[in-house]
Amino acid sequence: MFQRIMLRAVLSMWIALFCLTTPALAKDVTLNFKNADIRAFIEFVSGFSGKNFLVDNRVKGKVTIVSPTPISEAEAYDVFLSVLEVNGFATVPSGSVTKIVPRAESKQKSVPVRSGSKGAGNDAMVTQVVRMKYADAQQLVALIRPLISPNSHLVAYPRGNMLLLTDSASNIRRIQRILKLLDRKDAVGVQLFKLKHASADKLATTLSSLYGASAGPKLGSANIGGAGGAVKAIAHQPGNMLIVVAAPQIINEVAGVIERLDIAPESDSGRLQVRYLKYANAEDVAKVLNELIGGQSAAAGKPGQAKALFAGDVKIVADGPTNAIMITADPSDITAVDHIIGKLDIRRRQVLVEALIVEVLADMTQQFGIEWQATANPTNTRVTPLGGTSFNNQAGVNIQGVAENPLSAAGSGLVVGAVKGTITLNGTEFLNLAALARAMESQADTNVLSTPNLLTMDNEEAEIIVGQNVPFITGQNSTAGGTANPFQTIERKDVGLTLRVKPQISAGDMVRLELYQEISSISASTQGSDLITNKRSIKTVVLANDQQMIVLGGLMRDDATSSVQRVPCIGGIPILGEPFKFTDNTHRKTNLMVFLKPHIIRTSLDIESFTNKKYFDIKELYERPSMGGTILFPKQERDMPDDLRPRLKMNDQVDPYAGEGG
Repeated sequence: MFQRIMLRAVLSMWIALFCLTTPALAKDVTLNFKNADIRAFIEFVSGFSGKNFLVDNRVKGKVTIVSPTPISEAEAYDVFLSVLEVNGFATVPSGSVTKIVPRAESKQKSVPVRSGSKGAGNDAMVTQVVRMKYADAQQLVALIRPLISPNSHLVAYPRGNMLLLTDSASNIRRIQRILKLLDRKDAVGVQLFKLKHASADKLATTLSSLYGASAGPKLGSANIGGAGGAVKAIAHQPGNMLIVVAAPQIINEVAGVIERLDIAPESDSGRLQVRYLKYANAEDVAKVLNELIGGQSAAAGKPGQAKALFAGDVKIVADGPTNAIMITADPSDITAVDHIIGKLDIRRRQVLVEALIVEVLADMTQQFGIEWQATANPTNTRVTPLGGTSFNNQAGVNIQGVAENPLSAAGSGLVVGAVKGTITLNGTEFLNLAALARAMESQADTNVLSTPNLLTMDNEEAEIIVGQNVPFITGQNSTAGGTANPFQTIERKDVGLTLRVKPQISAGDMVRLELYQEISSISASTQGSDLITNKRSIKTVVLANDQQMIVLGGLMRDDATSSVQRVPCIGGIPILGEPFKFTDNTHRKTNLMVFLKPHIIRTSLDIESFTNKKYFDIKELYERPSMGGTILFPKQERDMPDDLRPRLKMNDQVDPYAGEGG
């Protein structure tokens, strides 16, 4: 009895030691669920597998599993993955927990990534990378896509000729077996392209030239599989179709090239644009653009030049009647030319130039002299005394002329004479003028004021002429070979006021003025039979600020002339010599000044303000009643036309030049 008890104790001890040294065997699991909640099923799997699950709130449903025989825990976990797959869910390992999310979102989570053919074949979501050796990965996408579930993902990577799949591991293993059968060394791609715009013959030649030199010998019937990168393009003309035979690796690349080349040709209307200008002159803008294009063409052939402004040929033509520019170029060049035109076609500012020309002339003449003569009866045969004094003066009056015609030849001023009858010389009767005293003083003042105004655009020359067109005789003839044939040659010249100005507005409202001003007139005196003209002109370049009054130049001249005619010796005696001399003094002063004031016209308000001021100034002068008038010829009222009256209310006060440089 005691021995039996000891045997049992030793046996129990050995069994305990065996249990401590031997690992526990995996338990079998019986899965038998009917309409169980899927969350309860997840808790059951977590209990025997020891995994921590993070369940999405959208995981809901019922589970029914019929398994009469026990299965291992590993097999039970695969069944758990299949149940999730059937209900549209998947597991995503994330560290110490396993997420259970909708299967459509699992492909965007951190599912395991595999690149080989080994791995579990359960329904867990995995991402598999499959590299193709011979077949074209892009062509296989269309073949494999129907074999994967809608919630899975399939894409081709052409550069590495690889496929990227995200699906259950079991389905990926099935697809790998299919791909292994398709990825054969003798695979070749044949594709037919129906062209819409390009010519099949020309495109076949282009593809052969493009791929023939870089891919080795051209593809033919003998080497279809030999040259992996060779391309054979055959044109089928009746239907404008192109047949391409190439290795699968590059046939998609060839298809992309064909798609880019099979485009509609650009029509002429796309290369032609008409631009109507608002402010600039079309012919001037076209001239500038053609110089720019010509300069680029001349420099295109020189090495080391900068990048060309235009990609292709550009032609610019101006149409004067419509003030438009026609551009013929590629669409990209048309955009560049249109941008340049937009910079040139801007509204320029204007300049109103006001000139003030003041001329003051003063002439003063003083004449005083006494002339006398004495004679007896000249018909007496005896010796008769004859003598006297006579002086020439500017008026041409002397004692002999007065004696011949005392009423008309006395001249201007005070003329006093002593007369004693008449005398007769050679049958002509003269006044016996014994003495003649003449005194005259004259003073003439002339004030000339001219205020020409001229409006022009910035950097444009303008001219105003106010005067007469006077004829000047340049040649004449009265006879030709004894036959009367009178003729004259005449040259006409403008005589009056001329103002020519070209303003240029710079930064800071500074105005640069290139101007020419001339005043010409006909002199009252003549030289021979020709007219004498007076001319005063200024040609200069000046700088002036806006509305700044400047003086351009002028002339201040003072001429004094004094002449004395007298009898020698006795005429130099003070007081006693006065009856024996004639004094003639002339004093002439000329003062001429030219002033100028530029006004920059920025807005329509500025031009209307100047217009209104000038209009009402001339209106007041024009409508002023005339002096005089009689019963037969009464004064007439004169009114300016109402339809040309400037508007008084100016609504357009927006500055069109705001933001533009000078």
